[in-house]
Amino acid sequence: MLDLAVITFNDVPSISHTYKYQRLGRMALENRRRYCERHGYRFICDVPIAAGRPACWAKIPALLEALDTHAWVLWADSDTLVFNLACPVERFCDPGYDLVVQSHEAFFRYVGIPLEQGLARMPINTGVFLVQATAWSRQFLRDAYAQTQYVTHTDVWDGIGEQEAMIALLRQNPDDRRRIKYVEGLQNHPRFYREGDLFVHFYGNHAVHRIPLVECEEILHRWKSANDSGASFPSDLARFHWCCIQNTRPDSPVVRGDPAHYLYSAEDIAPAH
Repeated sequence: MLDLAVITFNDVPSISHTYKYQRLGRMALENRRRYCERHGYRFICDVPIAAGRPACWAKIPALLEALDTHAWVLWADSDTLVFNLACPVERFCDPGYDLVVQSHEAFFRYVGIPLEQGLARMPINTGVFLVQATAWSRQFLRDAYAQTQYVTHTDVWDGIGEQEAMIALLRQNPDDRRRIKYVEGLQNHPRFYREGDLFVHFYGNHAVHRIPLVECEEILHRWKSANDSGASFPSDLARFHWCCIQNTRPDSPVVRGDPAHYLYSAEDIAPAH
């Protein structure tokens, strides 16, 4: 068996206008624990958060520490859920690469961006990715943590963080992209989900309020019940996604996106009739 650790933590912010961390994040921890128990992976969820940095940055020291004792480490954000509990992480590990990430090809094609142009703009998505314990990957993580110009200090996190730091390093050193393996099926946007994908990433936050809270509660309850029992998740991925990331109040002072911003149509998340 591959010596592998899986890291996910969930930090509920002191100011929160959505259900993302209170509901989805807590589901993710149970989901990940069940998955790791099934495959015999070490599960790490107790991660210290440094003062003065948004919680997203804590993944880098956590990865570095885990790489001291494991050949591979899988990072998965707390807004991701394992959909394919039977799929082992080993399927994606390749000793010829330092990092393994999801291919962006379907996303770039959907938004009409040529692949090479898209990869130059966004060579990595850190929602779910694998790191091999190599000298290069350790230095890459240390260098990313040193990019303090991407540390923001707003009351509500603005979405700028460690991913932007890693992207900046890869733009400065484009030859390092050869160290990254792009794979299919590691993580997917709910819109592009295909049966067999390991993770689905319910990304974003503070979207415009569209689904009534009573209906949100029903949707979230169904998904939690499936998660708690280890059953297959319901089929309404887009509406679950919106329930997690929409502002719970229509008059929220923070709004970051309508359905199109998240690649949905209004009909995808419209209340049921």
